[in-house]
Amino acid sequence: ERIDLLEALAFQWSIRKDPEMMWRTRFSELVKYKEKNGNCLVPQRYGGNPQLGTWVNTQRRHFTLLKAGKKSCMTLVRRGALDKIGFFWSTASCHVDKVATKETPNATSK
Repeated sequence: ERIDLLEALAFQWSIRKDPEMMWRTRFSELVKYKEKNGNCLVPQRYGGNPQLGTWVNTQRRHFTLLKAGKKSCMTLVRRGALDKIGFFWSTASCHVDKVATKETPNATSK
């Protein structure tokens, strides 16, 4: 009876949001970040949206797990979507590209 009363009030039994919906929300935020900043290099402690910085780092970690054959939330569809917008899977390669770009004016980075 109590459960019925709570459900009649649209009580949320879980505080955790749908993982797929959250992924799409963060992906959309990343697309907007790229439109504004020209890249997907969101700092891990991004003041404008701390959750986005954490999410980007998590995507890289799950990609690494996927490559190692371990349990991961990364799917081929998610990877493809991130690849399509120019996502860097390793920040190490980004730093190398930035140094090369500064030293060589004609060098391009992803």
